[in-house]
Amino acid sequence: MRTAAQQWAEALHQWHIPDEILDQAPANPWIHPPKMFASSNDDPSGTASMRAAADLLGEGGSVLDVGCGGGRSSLPLAARITEIAGVDEQQAMLDQFVTAAAERGVPCRAVLGRWPAVAGRTPTVDVVVCHHVVYNVAAIGEFVGALTGHASRGVVVELPETHPTSSFNGLWKRFWNLDRPTEPTADLFVDVVRESGAEPTVIRQHRQPRRSKLDPGEFTAFVRQRLCLSPHRDPEIAEALADNHDFDPGPIVTVTWRV
Repeated sequence: MRTAAQQWAEALHQWHIPDEILDQAPANPWIHPPKMFASSNDDPSGTASMRAAADLLGEGGSVLDVGCGGGRSSLPLAARITEIAGVDEQQAMLDQFVTAAAERGVPCRAVLGRWPAVAGRTPTVDVVVCHHVVYNVAAIGEFVGALTGHASRGVVVELPETHPTSSFNGLWKRFWNLDRPTEPTADLFVDVVRESGAEPTVIRQHRQPRRSKLDPGEFTAFVRQRLCLSPHRDPEIAEALADNHDFDPGPIVTVTWRV
């Protein structure tokens, strides 16, 4: 019988973009625009994930933010954070993270690289947070184990109910006649966490999608890059987006476990 971690890896493999499409891509479709993940003082601090992290932090503690982006996943709790470390694969994201932490007066350490490959040079902390990362990870069992191993109090993972690019499925069909998968889901991730020996708490919450950080032209360019299309297709993409203006990713799921 396949483990939950094996099912996760097999399901993620189905999201591979066919080589004949990738070969035509003008840019890497998986690079994220840093602006989408920039942290600001109006970032929400009352989400289910923030409340879960705040509960683990109590009056204060140290934090590790895995896939930190610009700090939106952790820095809204700056008043409770005594020190913070951030891990990200993009230097531009880490630069934003360091700047945002300094603006809030939080001692910060930045680690460039992919988790858990950089776990050996990343500190153990009180609370580990990881938002919108796990759908990029095939070796999910090792990933979850390293999150747990770096937390002395607990871990908070946030992910969409379904794959974060599921809302692009209609666009893939429209532009490439390509059918996209529907698995894995957050429920399977919860099974992976249980398989690791932890007992998670799960909360679902509807939230505003991140596209609000980008103006219409920037969002069109972001979608074009995701779809491996050339800039001359922008008018068609904008028309398609007008037909699908909500672009709702569905519920956001918070998965928390104590150590």
